[in-house]
Amino acid sequence: MGYHHGDLRAALVEAGTALVAEGGLPALSVAEAARRTGVSAAAPYRHFPCRQDFVVAVAAKAARDLEAAMREAADAVGDDPVEAIAAAAAAYVRFAATRRTGFDVIYSPELRGVHVDELRDAARSISDIVLLRAIDATGGDNRAGVGVVPQFMAVAHGAASMHLVGIFSDLDAAAGLAAKTMRSLLRGAQAS
Repeated sequence: MGYHHGDLRAALVEAGTALVAEGGLPALSVAEAARRTGVSAAAPYRHFPCRQDFVVAVAAKAARDLEAAMREAADAVGDDPVEAIAAAAAAYVRFAATRRTGFDVIYSPELRGVHVDELRDAARSISDIVLLRAIDATGGDNRAGVGVVPQFMAVAHGAASMHLVGIFSDLDAAAGLAAKTMRSLLRGAQAS
């Protein structure tokens, strides 16, 4: 991956995204991103004055990419909100397991207390994919719909994490488990 006098900021974020995919958030390094883009170690600091700014940019890109993957999966199944949430859960697992970015990067402890519109808006877009459909799936019950979001996070991220540590060696099985679990949770809520 080289930088050829295009958008250095975007090239650095792409390099940072690749670093996270290879080794998780601990592997994210401004210096290594600079090396991979073929610029001096000082060049990134024009765009990212500190590591936290770089982490925010990589996390925001991860959130936008995750949101796109989840939205595409949810939209592909049609109007059934339960099936849309199940598809979004499976897409989350696949994305997080292959890209090593998910809620752990987007909501990294390193970013607690950081108030950046770009990151907040991207994270909200991910939640809205689930929230709006969950409200629909729970018969318009806002409170119940809001309760689905942390359940979704726990199920989808848990399945992805279990795949990453080798408990589920088959990615499709991990994604399928997340989808099945969300279906069960939501169908149970509809029945009560």
